[in-house]
Amino acid sequence: MSDRIESKVEEILREFAVRRPPIAVDKIAKKLGILLCPLPADNDISGAIIRKDKHVVIAVNPAHHQNRQRFTIAHELGHYFFHKGLEEHVDQNFRVAWRSSDSSKAINWLEVEANRFAASLLMPTKFLQDDLETLETLDARTLVLLAKKYVVSPESMKIRLSQFGITGPFV
Repeated sequence: MSDRIESKVEEILREFAVRRPPIAVDKIAKKLGILLCPLPADNDISGAIIRKDKHVVIAVNPAHHQNRQRFTIAHELGHYFFHKGLEEHVDQNFRVAWRSSDSSKAINWLEVEANRFAASLLMPTKFLQDDLETLETLDARTLVLLAKKYVVSPESMKIRLSQFGITGPFV
């Protein structure tokens, strides 16, 4: 699965001429013809992808932090690319996949895959590897600086670094 995700991320970076972080996931979505709109909802709902015919909408909870909104857009793009027909049916004409608090739990494989795609898109392997090569140390301070550079939460950065075998301690 990770090869498929990495290949898709590299394709997107090439197609949209992205050369450095932060990745403008909102602009990528718009260039793909996806409408982004606010989704005022309870805190446990982060967003949704809605498909009707050839139209796609990604809805994002505007009450959430900017980092979380960016992750939600990237997550929904994961559904867009990899899960074309597997959304929850709301009525006969719409298919919806909600991003909720369950999305971060490793209980639904589609959600796990969308989360991995989101992390890879927001923190691309080649960019992160280049940054890691220039660091003298990786402590709590540099973790926060990396997170700011990629416009992600320090927790997201910590999880992504663990995929490279880097596990702190980040005290």
